[in-house]
Amino acid sequence: VPAPAVPAEPPAPKRPLPTAYGVYAESGGKLYELQLIQGRAPDPRIAISAAITKPSETTLPDGHLRFIVFRREGAGGASDPIDVRLIARVTQQTTFDATGKPVVSPGDDTWVIRNISIPFRAAPLSEDPQMFEVQPRDDAPLSPGRYALILKAQAYDFTVEGAVTDKRHCLQRLAAANGVFYSECERP
Repeated sequence: VPAPAVPAEPPAPKRPLPTAYGVYAESGGKLYELQLIQGRAPDPRIAISAAITKPSETTLPDGHLRFIVFRREGAGGASDPIDVRLIARVTQQTTFDATGKPVVSPGDDTWVIRNISIPFRAAPLSEDPQMFEVQPRDDAPLSPGRYALILKAQAYDFTVEGAVTDKRHCLQRLAAANGVFYSECERP
């Protein structure tokens, strides 16, 4: 008597895929949902964005990552410009009192999106036509620090865990009579 046929189970996905719409980072075989930063991402020609006061909610264990975008409009967004930009912490602020003397104070947990981009590229995901993947153009990992994935003028926030060593993630702010100026810290 032949054994009853057992229905074959569908093959398990080779990697985790999201089950809800959103933007996700994939790192270490796990998915992390990215949170949207309020407002529009600045045009890449703008050196410094408006201040961000909310801390990052998504921390990734390392900089070897890629992103999965799951949207109702599908992978059509894969052809739009996509980049990852550095977010710098303002660690020191200098203002001037009524007599013109500088007043230096520590930063107050303020961050800004810089116009420094890391090249990434997008491609449709073969497993699902509503998803597309965003990968780095080279295999270099992102250094520890805060970043924004920019999609359709929206910034999705994440932080790569570790001690920040790249001084581009650190800024000093100078508020003078003729404007506000930023400069990189000597050391992060």
